[in-house]
Amino acid sequence: MSHSFDYDLFVIGAGSGGVRAARLTAMGGKKVAVAEEYRVGGTCVIRGCVPKKFMVMASEFTHQMEVAEGFGWTVGDASFDWTKFRNAKETEIARLSGLYNANLSKAGVEIINGRAVLKDKHTVEIVGTGKTVTAERILVAVGGRPFVPEFPGSEHTITSEEAFLLPELPKRIVVVGGGY
Repeated sequence: MSHSFDYDLFVIGAGSGGVRAARLTAMGGKKVAVAEEYRVGGTCVIRGCVPKKFMVMASEFTHQMEVAEGFGWTVGDASFDWTKFRNAKETEIARLSGLYNANLSKAGVEIINGRAVLKDKHTVEIVGTGKTVTAERILVAVGGRPFVPEFPGSEHTITSEEAFLLPELPKRIVVVGGGY
């Protein structure tokens, strides 16, 4: 019995792993689609590694200026503008997301903007569109999201995702967790 599918590979999630799998499979001559409900680039590019590294790099400039003075540099008055930084960070993230989109398109991957839900081992529904598609293989590559447990005061917490978009820096903050 022979099956006919819409795609050879359907990827749910367009983060680093999903994009690479989709792109390489398409470059190998297979028919591939990827669905992403938010922005192509996933956890690392959009709300994880990349923006966190930008924040760390921005935070280190004051120290670097102090060190530079010890090596003969004269450093003038310096100041930090959170809004300018936040906007520049978002511009760079949009650029990187655009590169991911372009590379997928160049490889021949169909990009579906929407939330995909696995219905069975060969069927995916694109939520809110009434559209279902079939694939010989389906890769679920949805990444991760921060979790805030319930505790007294948890209503006052934000995750790194919200921190990236704060309209202004808070006067005081407690950071729980490590890494970038």
